Amino acid sequence: MHYIDVHTHNTPRLGIPSIVDVSGVGDCCFEYEYFTAGIHPKSIGEDYPRQLSEIENFAAKKGFVGVGECGLDKFSDSPRDLQENVFEAQLSLAQRLRVPIIIHCVRLYTDALRLIKKVGLDRPAIFHGYNGNPAVTAQLLKLPNIYFSFSEQTFALPETSGAKSLPLIPPQRILTESDCNSATDLGVVVQKIADIKQLDPASLQEIIYENFIRIVSSVQCGNSSNCP
Repeated sequence: MHYIDVHTHNTPRLGIPSIVDVSGVGDCCFEYEYFTAGIHPKSIGEDYPRQLSEIENFAAKKGFVGVGECGLDKFSDSPRDLQENVFEAQLSLAQRLRVPIIIHCVRLYTDALRLIKKVGLDRPAIFHGYNGNPAVTAQLLKLPNIYFSFSEQTFALPETSGAKSLPLIPPQRILTESDCNSATDLGVVVQKIADIKQLDPASLQEIIYENFIRIVSSVQCGNSSNCP
């Protein structure tokens, strides 16, 4: 099966297409096939305009496929209005660059949705480590460009909100990730998703792989009407 890792902070594993978050590593040459850069809500500096400029510099490099991770976090030390301003700026940047965005969101999904609508984002938006409740999920699903990424943490006990929301989410909106855990078994993640959704894991994984390819291909498509 074709496993994929849509969001990781680790070196990609052989044979697994991965999008590596290189935020904060400095300006260097990357050998990753796919990478993103963004301002995490817990890493907003006083010089965040410079941080935004650095993301644009990354965008010129081969392999850049999106902005992120970025977003909103209820437990960040950064003031909420600052978090919202920086997140909105990155949403606008993704829209202008015509690239996907990977979103970190902790207990502020309604606010994140409000800002996505405000910007009029039509690029793929991936909520990584998704843990929204079913009510929030239903609202997010009204937007056709929203994807939901899950890791082993989704299936920790007691049951998480993300796991409770999985029955609502179509397979065509689902992705898998390792995030910070280099030991993540993506096969286990797929199996757990398949169990909840009562799907064949091999068939589900092929759909997840197709979702991944559609997202990274959208970068090359840009404004083209032929985008998948």
